Amino acid sequence: MMNKLQLKNRELKIISVIAATHSIGDAAALLGMAQANVSKYLSDFETRIGLKVFERTTRQLALTQFGEALLPYVNATLDKHSQLINFIADYKHEKRGKVTVYAPTGIVNYLARQVIHQIKDIGDIRISLKTSNLARNEYSEGVSFPDDCDILITYAQPKDESLVASKLAHYSITAFATAEYLEKHPISSPKELINHSCILIDSMLVDDANIWRFRSHDSDEIQDYRVTGNYICDNTQSALELARNHLGIVFAPEESLKNEILSGTLVPCFPHQEEWWLDLTAIFRKREYQPWRVQLVLDGILNCLRQQIAHAAKHYSAPDESSSP
Repeated sequence: MMNKLQLKNRELKIISVIAATHSIGDAAALLGMAQANVSKYLSDFETRIGLKVFERTTRQLALTQFGEALLPYVNATLDKHSQLINFIADYKHEKRGKVTVYAPTGIVNYLARQVIHQIKDIGDIRISLKTSNLARNEYSEGVSFPDDCDILITYAQPKDESLVASKLAHYSITAFATAEYLEKHPISSPKELINHSCILIDSMLVDDANIWRFRSHDSDEIQDYRVTGNYICDNTQSALELARNHLGIVFAPEESLKNEILSGTLVPCFPHQEEWWLDLTAIFRKREYQPWRVQLVLDGILNCLRQQIAHAAKHYSAPDESSSP
């Protein structure tokens, strides 16, 4: 049974302090505990192991022969525990190690272009940007958090409810194409998408088609439409490039296409506001479980994104001013 013996750190600390003071009363005072509680901890420990650690003399407690042999192990264990606590505390405040950020292709590109360079004084921290495009079921069932991930920026809620999900923005998604494409292939409502070449996303394929969701402009009714086409991409950025070359209709966030819309490179397919809304969300572990390097990078990314989103919304609302996506 001794191989299953569980030793509590508090018990070991009490033994160490009693050995140093030779008094339960003095040990209790140093530990900030009631004398009766110190006596009970010691008594329970000796009973559990079946050996006496201390013996009483006329005026004080003295270590038994077993106690003399035990004390170096007790103090060594306490030192190791203290070193472990200090290591964890120091580790959480060191500017070193890797921070891994996952996001869809377009968001990864935006982070690399507009955000990461604005995180100052990162010391020896290494920031790894990785692509994670959503599968169709993850929009409704929740997105998985990769094992090596520290920060996930995406358009879905986490599958793991213990993670923190911080909303960054509310994005409108709708159908876009070039004016040249629409001139050759007019369209007036989502019902007509079935007759058009739509640029598909590979992870969203169901029976060689994608499902595009729209909320009607004149009601809260939501309708799913099955769309097909000749071109399939594994990310929205590639799909946008094909759309720019007049090859079909793309389903994309309006917020990320402001420059194209303002320049007329891409235009909305429908005369009315037929669209779907998604939340851009940052997902991460609770801060008490994060190394300090992750907190530093997370705060830098969130602050920068929120400032840029607020700035873009403010300037996009003014008719004579443009803003970046």
